[in-house]
Amino acid sequence: MFRIYFFIVACVWLFSPVTYAQRAANKNAVNQSAVNKGWEHISKECVEAYLSFLASDALEGREAGKQGGWVAAEYLKAILKESGVKPFYDTYFQPFEAYSPAREKRVDFQVNPDSIAKYKQVPAYRRLNLRNVAGYIEGQKKDEYVVIGAHYDHVGVDELLVGDQIYNGADDNASSVAVVLQIAKAYVTSGEKPLRSIIFAFWDGEEVNYLGSEYFVANFAQLSNIKAYINLDMVGREGLLPIFYPEFIIPEKTVENNAEEKQFHLLYTEELTKLSEQLGKDIQKNQLNIEPKPGMLVHKSRGSDNLSFSLREIPVLWFFTGLHSDYHTPNDEVERIDLDKLTNIAKAAYLSLWNLANKE
Repeated sequence: MFRIYFFIVACVWLFSPVTYAQRAANKNAVNQSAVNKGWEHISKECVEAYLSFLASDALEGREAGKQGGWVAAEYLKAILKESGVKPFYDTYFQPFEAYSPAREKRVDFQVNPDSIAKYKQVPAYRRLNLRNVAGYIEGQKKDEYVVIGAHYDHVGVDELLVGDQIYNGADDNASSVAVVLQIAKAYVTSGEKPLRSIIFAFWDGEEVNYLGSEYFVANFAQLSNIKAYINLDMVGREGLLPIFYPEFIIPEKTVENNAEEKQFHLLYTEELTKLSEQLGKDIQKNQLNIEPKPGMLVHKSRGSDNLSFSLREIPVLWFFTGLHSDYHTPNDEVERIDLDKLTNIAKAAYLSLWNLANKE
């Protein structure tokens, strides 16, 4: 029995001065005090606590449909409940079944345009019992939504490996899950009721071809009510933007220089161009030690759960620090995560979410 609640720690809240950029033309005036109150509750210690549990050996690589993945889902539910985030579904869970190509006993991953990761396919199929996890904060316009999400599954264990056999997936994608959990708690702490409802979502089955996010959008009652989606996938390291994504419109200098420690890829569909530009200004204004490298997505752009939303022409903003040599290896461990960078990305994503949830 996993001791989930051992890791629901009392986070040490650190005060961080913030001056949030606000456009005077915005009809819905920003409650500066509320923004700051939430911001002050984003701490490296809390992000690290979430990350350390999710990427621990106890969760056995969080493989979709396996024990470790189910324990991770229970942990996410417990954190959302403890943070004061209401369940979007009756139990926070959206259960579903799917069939996936079975994989060989030894893991064989290849970079593929259809996903950041994909199992090597073999003829046999297996049934997966999966669960998305989702909580929400009701807005003044309760039937309009902004979704912020990250996949929580990874690729499990390879018993044929010599030495470390567990693919802990600290960067892919425990880093992003920790960020979304922290943002959810920060927004509740702000005490502000957003203009639009905010859904905090954690997808299962992304590594098996975006199963969780696809199921969510395919079963959402009124997709036109989702006004935007913020995706986080691999946000704790430094790395390269995959050159096999021809749909990404990236300035050449971004590709040349994107391995610098403070940089991250800020990818967006055309509708969110102004939001991405505003975030760049906010990052400078608040002296966050990160640098966004912008890139435009088209609505068929692949790579992560962004695809499930963008195919339905829902505007997308994607935070991504890039691929690295530890990707889908047992070396993707917590100690290799840049916690300062991860915390700053959490703050940047928090500001973007606030804008999307509250602008007219």
